Amino acid sequence: MIDLMPRKPRLNIHPGEWYFGNEYNILYTVLGSCVALSVWHPVLKLGGFCHYLLAQQPSHSNSMELTRGADIGRYASSVLPLLKQAMQYYGALSEYQLGLFGGGDAFAHSTIGKKNILYAQQWLKDHKLSLTHCDLGGKSSRTLSLNITSGTLELKHYANQ
Repeated sequence: MIDLMPRKPRLNIHPGEWYFGNEYNILYTVLGSCVALSVWHPVLKLGGFCHYLLAQQPSHSNSMELTRGADIGRYASSVLPLLKQAMQYYGALSEYQLGLFGGGDAFAHSTIGKKNILYAQQWLKDHKLSLTHCDLGGKSSRTLSLNITSGTLELKHYANQ
């Protein structure tokens, strides 16, 4: 892939956000109980993250808000299909390297992280997608960065106090 425009240095992906493209050198996020799926195409030098907070939209929330785009990245059930669609626009899913990160026990007696992990694992299995990188669960928070030009992932763990 030929880059005609210089890339921007870094994009911080916040909880509930997602990105796919090649206009940044680095994608960066911070994870606790949230989960991030990273994607990278080694030939096209395209990459992305989705950083979701919950596996599915709560049943009591307004589904019309979600369909209008509000908070669409907050839920795995809505953002994972969007990321998959963006990937398929440029190439076969088998051409991408995928990573799954986060889902830590950030809060005592919470099952949010585990539910986020299980949802992503089932979704990947249902779509016959495999991971090249995986770092899930535990008691620590993480920072994660993806260099879109090289595919290098940097992961750091931080002890929760």
